[in-house]
Amino acid sequence: MPAQEAFFKQRIGAEFFKIIKTYDASLAREAFADMGPLALHHLAESLMIEQQYESNEIPSASVDDPDFLWEELCESAREDGQKCSFFVVSKASKLRRSFRHVSADWPPVADKI
Repeated sequence: MPAQEAFFKQRIGAEFFKIIKTYDASLAREAFADMGPLALHHLAESLMIEQQYESNEIPSASVDDPDFLWEELCESAREDGQKCSFFVVSKASKLRRSFRHVSADWPPVADKI
């Protein structure tokens, strides 16, 4: 597994939140696939897609086009050449772990934990 580092850990009640920085694109893709519509909207805003493209170049409602959004995330996450780093927010309880958010920079949802 590619290197990852925990940047933030916090327990709230019975839930445990963690933010890691990872170079594992498959883990980031798994987290991306678990994101809900609101998290995808926040990701699209943080990537500033509307400022990088003409309106006719952006797929209608980019949140509804996960392939386009994933490609934009990967491009934003690129550090050196092909190396990409992602911040992944996860939430765990006694019963299960789920991913809440993935981004190329410090996740905006971190302020809401």
